[in-house]
Amino acid sequence: MKSKLKIHSQFYENYGAHDWDGNGDCPQSWKPKGGHTFEIEVDSDVVMYSTKLESHLTEIVASQSNDYEKFEYMEHELEIVQPSVLDSELLYSLLRTE
Repeated sequence: MKSKLKIHSQFYENYGAHDWDGNGDCPQSWKPKGGHTFEIEVDSDVVMYSTKLESHLTEIVASQSNDYEKFEYMEHELEIVQPSVLDSELLYSLLRTE
């Protein structure tokens, strides 16, 4: 069954690269900037039986990094069914009662 594999990662920005002219090694000054999610369409029957899935995903996420941004694997989830979309008014009405 085709499913979405969502890979959650920590995103870091390299502040050392802001003034880098591209010559020599890029200065390193990594700061966490929040989360980033990657998606892969997969066959859930294949992925669910992997014994090294987390290791593979860690490698894939790290390979998306470069001199300016870096990603570190945090967790993953297999989305078998589409998420249910809720109306934002449900949340806003509760926030207004605070």
